[in-house]
Amino acid sequence: MQVSHESGLAYYEQLVLRVKQQIVQGILRPGDKLPSVREMARQEQLNPNTVSKAYKQLESQHVINTVHGRGTYVADTTTTPGDSAQVVATKKQLLTLLTEIRYLGVPMEDVVSWIKAAYEGVEK
Repeated sequence: MQVSHESGLAYYEQLVLRVKQQIVQGILRPGDKLPSVREMARQEQLNPNTVSKAYKQLESQHVINTVHGRGTYVADTTTTPGDSAQVVATKKQLLTLLTEIRYLGVPMEDVVSWIKAAYEGVEK
């Protein structure tokens, strides 16, 4: 998994994003067990508090479930996002990015191709 110093995101945010990417790509599936906080910290060379913060965020977003004494598992994703607060917040972030992209003069065709490639998992 390995987080990066150059991404501009906090380490816990990188870990959250990485777990979500692996779910989208089918690497992680509902019911799969994630490493313990300590094991993930060792694998990622992170402080256990950083991993714990990432796991708490993923749990609050219903991406993972922690069963006390048993472990942490990828949640079942059968629910539809609808207009959840997370979807609304993400849409606002996208609109901000699109404003910046338009300001930079990037052609819409380029933006659409970037989105398609990222959505289809071509770009990692």
